Amino acid sequence: MSESTDADAESVAEMDAGDDAPPEWLSLDPGEDIVWIGRPAFETLYGTLLSGLLLTVFLIGFLILLGVPFAYLRIQNTDYVVTTESLYVKSGIFSTNIETVDLDRIQNTEYNRSFWGKQFGYGSISISTAGSSGAEISFDGIPDAPAVRDRITELQRRHSGRGDDGAGDREGERPASADQITELIEEVRATREAFERIERHLADGEASSVQPSSTDSDGTDASADTGDDPDR
Repeated sequence: MSESTDADAESVAEMDAGDDAPPEWLSLDPGEDIVWIGRPAFETLYGTLLSGLLLTVFLIGFLILLGVPFAYLRIQNTDYVVTTESLYVKSGIFSTNIETVDLDRIQNTEYNRSFWGKQFGYGSISISTAGSSGAEISFDGIPDAPAVRDRITELQRRHSGRGDDGAGDREGERPASADQITELIEEVRATREAFERIERHLADGEASSVQPSSTDSDGTDASADTGDDPDR
């Protein structure tokens, strides 16, 4: 088992060397490098062929065999790419569909192997992202699937580590000290007291302006009373 794992790791390491040229459909961002390129294994056809032959006694067997050419074309027109930033899946026989998932969005990776996959040495990797109800994309029927999954997990951890470093830098900014908070409270308190003094001053001014008017009205009344005395 260890020898198989070592062989898988060596094969992935060889792919990391960058011997494969980027596919024509792939556009990389600056600083983004290809880590692995693959496609479904042709061994996936063996299971289809054997299933069709075993079921030839029934009509469904012939239908399965008729689907073999389309399965072959699907393999030929499917590419899987792992880069230092994202995962890519290109598929489609008559049209081209490209799916992309960034490493920082990956929530979980699952590896599974069917019965025929166990017999012929291929498996599938399902990648789920945060907020998705199921697999976002999948690498189906690839050889050395466990090694590829480990490589994706390693890249994801490295990418997350870069994000944590940035968060650590932000955390390195120390919060305000107790003295600074006390000084801020004193400034707020002084500002509030200043507003209160202004309000009291305005209230005193209004009171003093109202008082002379009442005196004038009293004086007017008094003169009126005095004016009545000569008539009498």
